[in-house]
Amino acid sequence: MVNLQAGDRIELFYEDDPGTTIRAKVDSILTDREEGMGVEVEEYIACWVEASLDEPRHSDAKQVLLLGTDFRYRLNGRLVNLRKRQD
Repeated sequence: MVNLQAGDRIELFYEDDPGTTIRAKVDSILTDREEGMGVEVEEYIACWVEASLDEPRHSDAKQVLLLGTDFRYRLNGRLVNLRKRQD
């Protein structure tokens, strides 16, 4: 699990398509309550990461990554690997 903060530059790679790189900037990190979810979500979602894509292709420029309680990130329901960029 990557320790993220607002302003971090990140790269995402879909687990089922590792050749696709998505670059983004972390806008904010929210709890279930801040995202407007009820307590039942606590068993599944650890936090919500709002990010702005550098080059939106087939989706909106603003996206939400989910960090599950299994410590795996998901974007649009697909597992992704995430790493911080050093630029």
